[in-house]
Amino acid sequence: MIYVFLIISSLIILACIYFILSPFFLTKESDEEKGDESNDELTLEAIYRAVNELEMDYLMKKVNEEHYLKLKEEYQLLASKMMKQMGAEKTKRSQSKNTDNLELELLAELHKLRKQEG
Repeated sequence: MIYVFLIISSLIILACIYFILSPFFLTKESDEEKGDESNDELTLEAIYRAVNELEMDYLMKKVNEEHYLKLKEEYQLLASKMMKQMGAEKTKRSQSKNTDNLELELLAELHKLRKQEG
């Protein structure tokens, strides 16, 4: 009977140690994955946030006017480039959808013509 209590208590202790130590090992892997994703993709929203922070710094006189105008122009150019890229991707998608629809219509017409002939 004593052995049963020893085994159960040792299992409980091992489970506690596992639950205490496992977050330290798991968070390192997930943080690295999140960091890679966030570094690869700079979003339009992040650029707008940066412009707003820059504007607040300028209004609070933390940044001089020349530096403010230069950085604001850089952020605006970056945002416009991203918007152009997003627009180009959307037009490519819509063009591919249009060509797919046209191909389907052509195939349907060819199928009808073949049925009429044969």
